[in-house]
Formats: sequence, C-alpha cells, structure tokens
Amino acid sequence: MTFLPSTTTKVSRSILYFLFVVMPACGGGGGSAQSPDPTPPPVGYVYARPVDNGDSWPVANAADQGVNPGLLEDMMDAVEAGQFAAIDSIAIARGGELVFDETIRTELADNDSRVGNTNLAMHGQFSVSKSITSIVVGIAIDEGYISGVDVPYLSLFSYADYDNWDERKNDMMLQDVLTMRLGLEWNEWDPPYTSPDNQLNRFFESEHDFSKSLLDLPMFADPGTEFAYNTVATISLGQAVENAVPTPLIDFGLNELMLPLGITEIEVTRTPTGLPDGGGGFYLRTRDAAKFGQLLLNDGTWNGERIVSSAWLGESLVPVSELGWVDPEQWDWQVTGYGYQWWTGFYDNDGAIVDTFVAWGFGGQWVIVMPSLDLVVAINSNGFDGSDDAINQGHVVVVQYILPALQ
Repeated sequence: MTFLPSTTTKVSRSILYFLFVVMPACGGGGGSAQSPDPTPPPVGYVYARPVDNGDSWPVANAADQGVNPGLLEDMMDAVEAGQFAAIDSIAIARGGELVFDETIRTELADNDSRVGNTNLAMHGQFSVSKSITSIVVGIAIDEGYISGVDVPYLSLFSYADYDNWDERKNDMMLQDVLTMRLGLEWNEWDPPYTSPDNQLNRFFESEHDFSKSLLDLPMFADPGTEFAYNTVATISLGQAVENAVPTPLIDFGLNELMLPLGITEIEVTRTPTGLPDGGGGFYLRTRDAAKFGQLLLNDGTWNGERIVSSAWLGESLVPVSELGWVDPEQWDWQVTGYGYQWWTGFYDNDGAIVDTFVAWGFGGQWVIVMPSLDLVVAINSNGFDGSDDAINQGHVVVVQYILPALQ
C-alpha cells in the first residue's frame, strides 16, 4: 500500500530539505563540505482534500470544517503500519462536506465476485443495505403507495395461504417487520454467519421465494414483542414495496433515492426470483454510503431537494427495541436500541457521551451519524471471520483518531 503526497507537499518538503541539510553542508568557515545523506527521510501519509468527482458531494479541506488533518495523517500512518488491517476504506463528512475519502484495500474480497465487482473502491455493504431499504420504505409511504407502518403486513402480499398458520400472523404490522419484532421463529446469530448451519445460510441455499418462505415460518411470540434480527425480513420489505409501487423495486430505488443522491454506481445481489437483496446485497463506494448518513443529518434533503420526509426519519431513529448487550470491554461503541433498520448507540469521548445513529453490516461495515458533532463516518472493512477485534477496528479508529481530531 502506497500513499502519495500531493505535489505541493512534495515541493515544500524538498525546499525544507535543501535549506536545512544541503545549505549547511555548503557553508564557509574553512570546514570541509559533507555530502548529504542520499536516503531522504521517510514520508508518511499526507492529507489532501477529497477529489471533487461530480458525485454531488461538496468537498472541503478538513481544517476548514474543524478537523485536524494531522490526526487524520496519524490515523492513516497507523493503518499503513498494519494496526488496522481489517479496514478497507474510510470516508468522513463534517458540516455537510466530504473532508476525507481514502480507499485502503489493495485486493478484492471473495464476496466481490457475487456481483462481478472489480473496483477496489466499491465495497460490499452487507446489512448497511437494511438501513437504505428502510429509507426506500419511507419514500413509498411518503408518496402514498403504502398507507403507513400500521398496515397489516400480510395485506402487502397476494399469497393465497401460509404454512404453519397462526392467527397472530394477521396481527403482524409493517412496523413490526421494520423493527425486527415479527414474532416468527428465527435465529440467524447462533450459530454465527461463518457456520454452514447458520439459519440464514441454510435458508438462502434451500428457498426460492424468500418472502413466502419467511411468512410460512411458525410463530414463537406475539408480533411486536420480541426482537429477533432477521435479514430475510428486510428482503421481504423490498418485495412489499415492489408489490405496492408502479415500477420494479430496483427502478424505484434508483429514481427516488440513489440518483437524487448522485449515486450512479451500485451493484446488488438478487434473490432466486430476481428481487434485489435489500437485506445485505448492496455494493457501493464508501463515500456514497456516507451520503445516507448525511441524508439523516440533512433531515431528509440533499442539495436542497426533499428525498424522504423528516417525519419518516424521526420515526426511524426512535429505538423501539431497547438493547444493551455489547460488552464494553470488547467494543468501543455501545448499542442502546434499534429503530426502523437503524441502530442507536453512543461513544464515550473522553468522558463526554456522543449519541449515534448507525447502519451496521457484517464484517465491519459502518455508517455512523453523530448529530451533535455534525459528523458522518463511513467505514468498510474485511472482518469476515466474524471476530470482534476485526469488526471493532472501525470504532477504535473513531475513538482514537477521528473524535480527537475535531476542533
């Protein structure tokens, strides 16, 4: 991995080298001239403003938005030294402007082949996709295609009947699916995703119509009472939207959300029926993933254009399910709850609590929104072994470098 300093920086360092090394060696006074060391001192990462590539991100120098570039340089030097080997890319926005954007990885991951991705800057977002899908659901509600979150979920589908029938399935509301409280019998966390016996892995291998197979599952609790993380539930949210809107889901999402955000490159995996996998199948540039966090900070607008209602975002970020099960001895970010496919939590910033809204994906994919600091941090990682250390590296970078960099 090589980081090239800007032209200006290289010239200035050459001048300094000449003034302080070459000139003294050429001085008079009868002393013999000494040749300078032919090996220049090592140059670490040198900060430069992100490239303005016309993707609708306003870009700025970090210092102009109160972010110390020296600490960003220290962060990247630590990355290059191998201290954060799981991190593939980082993008930072402050004050509504992109101030940092670096792709770190130098090789593709196995999962890139799922969509034929050959671009190092494009990265699998995994369950960050869920938070994006939630915004698409909100747009469908804003535009009147779905009446609201209190609509019975089965009414959004046209299946004739369901296996394992239980009258409580009629009580399942759209809100229950958004908040992962369906009441269906499901556990995709034990055994973990790395196991072939994981329920989600087995489901993907055996099922065809994901929404129908999901709704055929037995009930284990009343809807709206028990949190059970469910990737297939989010995929079915996409099917519910596609059933309600006048265009295919992929076109609706592109025209109503992606293109207004200036996102022109996206790859997505699909289910056996051709439905885009909104539960974990999006591939985006990290700087594009950060736009969804900025959309939250902008209260649903982008460059002055209303994309999703403020009311929807306000509902989405309420932690309906209150959680608190991340071990503070293992993680630098603490979970407090779950809203409409967004996590809530906080950082302890040297004794000051910084509340966050977070999109979180397998392997260490993060879009972290800190409203009190007007800050968005997007991080993509390769912690696909599922280890806490690899997944937590993004949070360590936030706590050790990004938060202290704020001035």
